[in-house]
Amino acid sequence: MRVKCALFCTFLSISLWLYPSTPSTAQADCGIVDSIQYPVDEATWVLAQGYAVPSPRHQGRFHTGADLYGGRNTSLASPVRAMANGRITYSYAAGWGRDGGAIIIEHTFPDGSIYYSMYGHVMPVSGTDLPPRLSCVSAGEVIAAVGDVRPAPHLHFEIRVSTPDAPGAGYVREDPDNLGYRDPLKFLANQQAALQPYHAWRLQTNVDLQSPPLVLSDSSMLYVDNGVTLRRATADGRVLWRKTLEKIAVSITAFQGTTLLTFTDGTMQYVNADGDFGDAWRVDMQPVAAPIVAGSWLLFPTTDDALVAVDENRQNIIWRVEDIPGYVTSTIVGDGLNWILGLLTPQHELVSITGSGVVLERAQLREAASFGDGGNRNLLAYTYGGLWQIDIDGEWTLQLEDAPRGGDQGALLTAGGRRILFDGTSLYAYDPSDALVWQTEVPDIRGHATLTQYEGINLLLTSYGNIVVVNGAGRLCGQTRVYGDNGPFLWQDLGADGLLRIGIADQLVALDWDAFTRSC
Repeated sequence: MRVKCALFCTFLSISLWLYPSTPSTAQADCGIVDSIQYPVDEATWVLAQGYAVPSPRHQGRFHTGADLYGGRNTSLASPVRAMANGRITYSYAAGWGRDGGAIIIEHTFPDGSIYYSMYGHVMPVSGTDLPPRLSCVSAGEVIAAVGDVRPAPHLHFEIRVSTPDAPGAGYVREDPDNLGYRDPLKFLANQQAALQPYHAWRLQTNVDLQSPPLVLSDSSMLYVDNGVTLRRATADGRVLWRKTLEKIAVSITAFQGTTLLTFTDGTMQYVNADGDFGDAWRVDMQPVAAPIVAGSWLLFPTTDDALVAVDENRQNIIWRVEDIPGYVTSTIVGDGLNWILGLLTPQHELVSITGSGVVLERAQLREAASFGDGGNRNLLAYTYGGLWQIDIDGEWTLQLEDAPRGGDQGALLTAGGRRILFDGTSLYAYDPSDALVWQTEVPDIRGHATLTQYEGINLLLTSYGNIVVVNGAGRLCGQTRVYGDNGPFLWQDLGADGLLRIGIADQLVALDWDAFTRSC
């Protein structure tokens, strides 16, 4: 017995040394994720094939990762880096046969969650072996090089919640999310932000948001997800309840001390903070999107390409303006019913409309535009052609001779007697005499932008997920990024609890405003 035990114990001892008893213990030895980065140079590499995209070359199967490409004659042998601290669970230079090697790394995040990053189509650096299984790597450490694979040298990069010991096929027949894969570029962007001390929480929605959430007095939120589910989220970002809707809703708005759902058939219905539904009635319209709030009225785009004004009682249509195929941005200047609305259609047509429903001007623009308040019921339009004022008679007047071009990435803010322009790369502040007060470059910005001001601090948001704050003196004092898909929806609200809530793509994100703007 002693001989058998000695042999068995020796074998067991060697086995435990070669294969640690629990992944969590081994991972703890390799460190917790405290920073995260792209496996290749984000500034120069581009997305060649996205996540979950069906591939004609693979019988329509869905891509399980992101293919990153550095350019002709530059991708081959480029370094591949570990995205974060972790432990290698798979490493084989012939893991994908003629399509190169593969490495899988296990990462433990501060909240205890575990994810796996996978690097495919790789080869050893300078002829050496790939890093061995169970070895530790640090964020940014070179672990391999891009191999010579078809159709051109590139990195196949994945994020998973399971399967730490096999490279997989790279393409699957069902939704890869259901199989434990995650969009890698979305994951990286959101985790980079989540690791920052000012990040409060993030809520995932089923599809891209279509209408603004409604923040209640206790800082909780009501929001419509995918048009068919009403949810309430607590102030700290937890879903409190969800209700399935019998019809498709386009918006939820405040009304008479409670809230009101609007459905695509024109039905209006009360709903309270507990999800209890009340009286309902129908307005003669078929809205397709969230309304523009115009004082006590709501302005809805409709299925028949009209803009309709619904009165303060939410019972009657005041007026209709035809040939308005939706809107991508809008601004109202003036007060009461003595206002002018400027809106931009998806076809880049700028339309200005009075509070009585009279169209002042229709102008076809080269690119997108943004709007601001020029005072005295004058509308400011920041376009590719510069900064213009549109008066009550529909007359256009150039406001700044030397203004930078606006357009698709432009944004405009009028606040504190200043006009602040963003041209896609820099912010410019002009005083009431049109003198340039300051100019600040904002690096690494993509997507269409919006400008808002809270507590004298300028907030720049983009559809790509950029979140930037610049103080009143023009100093860039805070910048981060979450995932964005360049869609048309952007929403923000600074709550009484000090949290900046942002709606972008298919998520709601909250940042601690004081912490984010501390250096301002």
